[in-house]
Amino acid sequence: MIRANRRITIDEVAEELGISHERAQNIIHDILRYRKVSARWVPRQLTSTHQEQRMAVRLEHLVRYHEDGNDFLFRIVTGDETWVHHFTPESKAASMEWKHPSSPVRKKFKTTPSAVSESYRGSTLKFPYSLQKSLSGVDSR
Repeated sequence: MIRANRRITIDEVAEELGISHERAQNIIHDILRYRKVSARWVPRQLTSTHQEQRMAVRLEHLVRYHEDGNDFLFRIVTGDETWVHHFTPESKAASMEWKHPSSPVRKKFKTTPSAVSESYRGSTLKFPYSLQKSLSGVDSR
């Protein structure tokens, strides 16, 4: 039963087998030696291809900044956006599963809510403020 659904609760096991909560807990913990554990959190899953692409973009921006200085930064446009979340990632507690001591450690990658970005046409960008804030601490030429 636990192997079929590792997220099953002790109450669900007890109800399905028609036994008390305490008896189900005793069987699962003491006899079968299962423990309820959370997956180990690790940084976002990035393939080597993703890592290489991110590094290439960073290097390209760095090279362009060294070539064009602040002129390169003046060509970057940012603005306020509205984020509409499609789902909420599962919490660590919600993802807890039964694990036998001989089972391999399960990894869960950190996630952020999936979102759609929407910029409003005709909205005002506060460019000088944003640029000044972005450049604080940057050595200008």
